[in-house]
Amino acid sequence: MKWSGLSAGSILVFPALLGVVALVVLVGAMCGVHPLWNEPALTMAEAAALKDRGTLQRLIWEGVDPNVPASVRPGILTDDERVVTPLEASMGTRTPVTMEFLLAHGARMDPRLRAVMFCLATEEEAGEILAVLNKDAAAGRPDCEQVEIPWSRD
Repeated sequence: MKWSGLSAGSILVFPALLGVVALVVLVGAMCGVHPLWNEPALTMAEAAALKDRGTLQRLIWEGVDPNVPASVRPGILTDDERVVTPLEASMGTRTPVTMEFLLAHGARMDPRLRAVMFCLATEEEAGEILAVLNKDAAAGRPDCEQVEIPWSRD
């Protein structure tokens, strides 16, 4: 029997195709593949650079050390891949919120890292971060000519 030029067999192709697609999506989801997008997992440094405190908190709960340098993909901090600590990466936000979050959750800022952060904040003109770093007057101002910073505008 034909309806407007379509046979009964061709009418059943669409539901069968829809069933196959649904099966592929279901099997993919069971294997951990998201059916609509494939978003790579963020490192703690990437999450810090993106001000993603939810991911930072999840990574801390999973036992990731907030003091360990991690890779940051191109396009997040600079045009090149960088390996930096989450605190260094938090400079990408230009606000102290992420830096303070990391410090409250186990990140440590030793004198070397403080000097790097100070010089990086100076070069990046991140006034709010400088204000936080300047609260520790006893630490003084490092000589930025002697400090190697992880990236530069040059």
